[in-house]
Formats: sequence, structure tokens, C-alpha cells
Amino acid sequence: MHKIIYSSDLHGNRLLYERLIKKASEEDINGLVIGGDLCPRGGATIRDTIKIQKKFLEEFMLPLFYNFDKDIFLIMGNDDFRVNSMILENNNNIKYINKKSLKINNNVNIAGYSFVNPTPFRLKDWEKPDFEGDKYTAQLFLEEIVSVKKENGAIKEDLWQLGKLSDPKKTVYVIHAPPFNTKLDIIADGAHVGSKAVMEFIENEQPPLTLHGHIHESPKMSGSWKDKIGKTICVNVGSSYPEDKLNCVVIDVDDLSDMKYLELR
Repeated sequence: MHKIIYSSDLHGNRLLYERLIKKASEEDINGLVIGGDLCPRGGATIRDTIKIQKKFLEEFMLPLFYNFDKDIFLIMGNDDFRVNSMILENNNNIKYINKKSLKINNNVNIAGYSFVNPTPFRLKDWEKPDFEGDKYTAQLFLEEIVSVKKENGAIKEDLWQLGKLSDPKKTVYVIHAPPFNTKLDIIADGAHVGSKAVMEFIENEQPPLTLHGHIHESPKMSGSWKDKIGKTICVNVGSSYPEDKLNCVVIDVDDLSDMKYLELR
């Protein structure tokens, strides 16, 4: 038995982070996994928001995790400014897994991927097309925001490279974007907005488990926090942000029939 607790899209809510650590301790968890959108929103300017997120990581999140004696695996999400990722990469108390694959135990690896298919929003630090040559997505704003040089390429090629780092059949993938046209990617108007490249990767590689976030309301819209693509179990616990409720799931990675979804107030 090797149990993890998974959540995503906490968006800097300190009470939810504290609740997650408390539950992890109560459940005798071997590892904690967070699937992106770690940091708070807000700030009068872009520079202010970057500073707010940097301060949150350095002065709250990492100190909170310091005394947690289990593995912590995490990625950033599309609301997190990528310029601050070096704070996570250079910290020894967490395992930052974007584009990496690490061991959970002797039998299972865990790999992460932060990029999402294009959204109509301004921040583009963690956006790429699903496939080279995809058409431009309609935007809500005229300007784009990036905090580092924009990375070229497409999600399909990145996932192909990620799949070479460890045997996909023995790897849990933490991918911020959910797969397209599933129970995990439905927005409030009923549209499916997930990643087609993520769907293709899962269909082709058939990992045992994938963990997602990004679309907060999808579990409520579809009535389910999990779906199945072939033999792969896919999870998106959603997010109740800004409501004071933590959505999370406890999973035994050695026995995927043992999953427990929780909403903690």
C-alpha cells in the first residue's frame, strides 16, 4: 500500500493548504500531490502579482511544507507566473515535477506537465497549442502577458518526450489540463475545453492513472470527479475556489480500486 492525497487549484488559499496538510497527516499518507494553480491571484499590476505569488511561495507554502515529512510532488498551473518556478526548482523539501519523472516507490513513477491548451485569458506562461499548426484561439483581451520568454512547440511533442522518461504503464501523470471531451473538462456553459493532445497521449500510452485540474466546475457539471479512457483512470477533483471547501482524493497507487473523494470544510 502506498497512499497519496491529491488536490489542485488551491489558488493561494492558506486555509485550504493547511487543511490539506492536516488531512494528509490524519490519513497516514505517503505522499502529497498538487496539480497546479498554486498561487493567489490579485495585484494592481503584473509586477505586483508576480511579487505576491513569489512572497506566497517563499513565506507561506514552502515553510508550511518544511515540517511535513512525506514526499511532496507538485507542478505549476496556468495562473502561476512561470518566472517564480525557480523557487520550486531550487527547494529540496519538495519535488517539482514539471517535465520530469520521479519514483513514488519501487513500482511506480510520477511525472508532471503544466502547460494547457490555449485559453482566452491574458497570462500565457503555461500555454501551448495541442498540435503544431493549430488555429488561434479567440481572446478576451488584446494583450498577452508572459513573465519569461515564451516556449515554442506543442503539447503533443512535450508529452511524447515526457512519456520516454519512464514506462507510461508504470507512471502516474499529473497534467494540469484535463483530457478533451470527458467528464473532466466541462465548463459552466456545457462546452468541453480540455486538451486533445492530452486525450491522445492517454489513449495511446494507457498509463494507470492521470491527475488533472484547471477546470474548476467540471465535477459539478458532469457529476463526476473521475473518468476512464481505456484502462486509464483519470481524475479532476475540481476546485471550490473561492468557497471555503477543499476538494481532494486519497489514492492507493498500488491498488487504484481504493480511492476516496473528500470535500473538507
